[in-house]
Amino acid sequence: MPLDDLSKLVDHSDPRNIPSTETLLSKYNIPITHFDFDYVKTCNDGRELEKMLQILRSGEEGYYPDLAKCTEDRLRVVKPKSKHLKEQVRVLRKNELNKEEVNEINSDLEHFVSDVNKKDKELDSRKCKKTFCDVEVRRCKTEIVEENNKVNDKRIAATDYSSWDKYDPDTELLKMDIEDEKEKKTALEEKEKKEKELKQLKEKSGKTKAKKSVTFNQFATEAEAIFHSEREREKGNEFFRAGDFEDALHCYSNSIRMKTSVNNLNNRAVTYLKLKKYEEALKDCNKVLTIDKENIKANIRKAEALKKLQRYEEAMDAIELAIQKDPNNPASQELADAIRKKCCREVQNTRMKIIEIEE
Repeated sequence: MPLDDLSKLVDHSDPRNIPSTETLLSKYNIPITHFDFDYVKTCNDGRELEKMLQILRSGEEGYYPDLAKCTEDRLRVVKPKSKHLKEQVRVLRKNELNKEEVNEINSDLEHFVSDVNKKDKELDSRKCKKTFCDVEVRRCKTEIVEENNKVNDKRIAATDYSSWDKYDPDTELLKMDIEDEKEKKTALEEKEKKEKELKQLKEKSGKTKAKKSVTFNQFATEAEAIFHSEREREKGNEFFRAGDFEDALHCYSNSIRMKTSVNNLNNRAVTYLKLKKYEEALKDCNKVLTIDKENIKANIRKAEALKKLQRYEEAMDAIELAIQKDPNNPASQELADAIRKKCCREVQNTRMKIIEIEE
């Protein structure tokens, strides 16, 4: 079908096929009188300011950069965490990065590749090689046990009439009854013996029964230890998200027992904070910082633990290290402000003692 004929397929009488020409101003239903410097400076409705900022940025009603800047500044005061205040930055190319950043990325990639290759070699060395054996595999012998089918050697021949005269059926039936009773008696004795042994075994195990505990054996390779440690840490993350901090703590401790890492120590530290065990959280943070001195999460959590322990000066030192590494982290800034207020209160509460000297 030619392209000119495609337009005939569209039904222009249908309102759904008419392209929408509605502007953002009519969509959000904001009066035009609100787009004024005096109104914007006194507006406290964050949602309305967001809509106004969208309209001004779209350029549908004209370009007013000063008014857009004023609206943006007011929105930053009224609603500082608004998504419309986030600047969209494109991804930089390799030639646009600094030399230090390029070297850091390359070193991280090399470290990652070397770790993967190391784990692959360990796992390959653990693979079982095929072995060829000339000895034939043993097979099970099936023995057919015939019960109660023994041939009686003393069977009386059909033509031996003198023997038939001596044969007493009552005596033979009595013998069969006696044999059946003997078999039943021996079977009952064996059953009682087994029950007695089982009872003694239960009593013995009941006396020496200990509490259930999970123990982890030494893993054959480091890759195996890391794998199981990560699985246990992920289980702890699921418990933590569900708010079950006791089980999360148990999983993180198991993960650390298998293979200690920065991640599982950091996770256990924040779990200790949730459980209000601040001394234990501080110990885990210090362990992380011995491995990685510039770890941001460890410094933030260390500051939180020290703040709860009312050691404000040490908390301030820890949070300042985190801010130096990541100055745009809002959690670090908020915690630093809270610690500063506590430090100021302590200074206000302490007074100098004035000693009067008598001449």
